[in-house]
Amino acid sequence: RKTNVEPRFIFDGATVMRQCALSDNIQAAAFLVGGKKGLVLECADLVTSNLSMTMKNAEIALSIGSLVDLKGAVAPIYERMIQKEECSFAPTVCHEHLMWLLEEHVLNVHTYGEFDSSSHTGKIDPVYAGRVCFRAWYCLTHPSILRISAKWLEGWMRRKLALTKGQSPRRLACAALVRTLLWADETEELDLGDGDDEPLLAAVMEFDERFIAELAQACCGLIQSIPPHLAEELMSSVGGPNMFSLEAPLLNSAQ
Repeated sequence: RKTNVEPRFIFDGATVMRQCALSDNIQAAAFLVGGKKGLVLECADLVTSNLSMTMKNAEIALSIGSLVDLKGAVAPIYERMIQKEECSFAPTVCHEHLMWLLEEHVLNVHTYGEFDSSSHTGKIDPVYAGRVCFRAWYCLTHPSILRISAKWLEGWMRRKLALTKGQSPRRLACAALVRTLLWADETEELDLGDGDDEPLLAAVMEFDERFIAELAQACCGLIQSIPPHLAEELMSSVGGPNMFSLEAPLLNSAQ
């Protein structure tokens, strides 16, 4: 209950976290942790509440493991589940939770600084959030309806982005989605020569190629649509004095 009276006690995070554990309230614990770890915990709870997967394995699948590992972890679970043929898709409560997270952290990105999580205490960069949420969506969706669910999700994102014929007023959000879906996860270094065996997240999710092409067209020219390591290479090859003249038209045209 909200009150204007100042509390007479100090907030004890450790005690609250212990209460979350005792009550098995993972969602509350995730909000308390916050940041990237809180997001992973929040999505892992959605996955474990619907699949026979441990919390540790869910966290690895969502944030650490490769996409090949993700598919390998989910496939055996669904092989044991009977799923009748479906010709339509309706989002579950967990899917709707992921849609809220996508809208909150990815589709509503408005500033260039949001792509650099190091400059925002507790802020989750949209690329990381997108990867975790899409991986969770993949885990929560039976393979037999994955393509149908991807088509449904495309339509929802189109409406949120006002994406029409490769044009959108939310260019930074489109850039975040392109980097999330079309580029391999960046670790410390970007090695373009070793990514042949790692599928793209867009392919794993079974998004339509035309939708991905329109996203790329909508953010064409924004350096936020490519990994930072490659962006640094590109900018350094342009040269110091010319770097600002290259970014100036991009800054003016974005959003």
